[in-house]
Amino acid sequence: MSHTLHFYPAGGVVTPEQWLALGQVAREHADGYVYLEEHSVLTLRGVDDEAAVSSVSLPRTPPRVVASPLSAQARSVAARVAEEISAALAEHEAEGNALRETVIGVDGGLGDILSQGVSTGLQLRTPEDSTVVRLIEAGQVKGEELALDDALPALITALLETIDEVDSPTSDSAAEAAASLHPAPIGWLTEHTAEGRVDLGAGLHKGALPGEYAGLIAQLDAPVTVTPWRGLVIHDLADGDADVVLRVLAPRGFIFDVNSPHLQD
Repeated sequence: MSHTLHFYPAGGVVTPEQWLALGQVAREHADGYVYLEEHSVLTLRGVDDEAAVSSVSLPRTPPRVVASPLSAQARSVAARVAEEISAALAEHEAEGNALRETVIGVDGGLGDILSQGVSTGLQLRTPEDSTVVRLIEAGQVKGEELALDDALPALITALLETIDEVDSPTSDSAAEAAASLHPAPIGWLTEHTAEGRVDLGAGLHKGALPGEYAGLIAQLDAPVTVTPWRGLVIHDLADGDADVVLRVLAPRGFIFDVNSPHLQD
């Protein structure tokens, strides 16, 4: 019997070693693909040997913590949030199942994660500053600014207090309207980078990444983030290196045009 297995990288952060392991398991024990899902979830389908997946050092249980992919500070905070929530799950087993279904967002300050309709999380003051944040509650930024060390327990308390309520993210129509202001990060991304440095955003048709290309990603020697929109961002490349990477990946099905029809389904 085959299985579908899910992985929950906090903030979408996946290391080269994890990409290598995912690609190998996909090729040898699954249907050959690593699937990028909504909320930065990674999936292997048709797995015939769950024991083989032990080589993939990624969480296989929630929490689901997403982050602004173009903010290194947001991605770092997402890792801390995931650790705090995992500890809370261990202490509050009765609420655990409901808490596991909640998507927690860490917005870098520009609203891209808020636009996805997440109901709970944190918003940084700016993409570069994680020392001061505000809580996201019921899909809105609430209250006064807090130091991060104070905001983390406040976030856990808010999650536990609302655990019995129906999770009510932004309505589909409102989320779509907001998302139009924050298109997925695809293509040559330089607004937030230092001069001469580039982030490359790539999409994949239906989020399907061939296992051998997961290994290729691991060899790029650059940080790679899985976005909440079933895409990837390759971070902090020199201009010339980014051009080479684009030329290598584009013929292999990586999509660098945000308007491509292959990203619409």
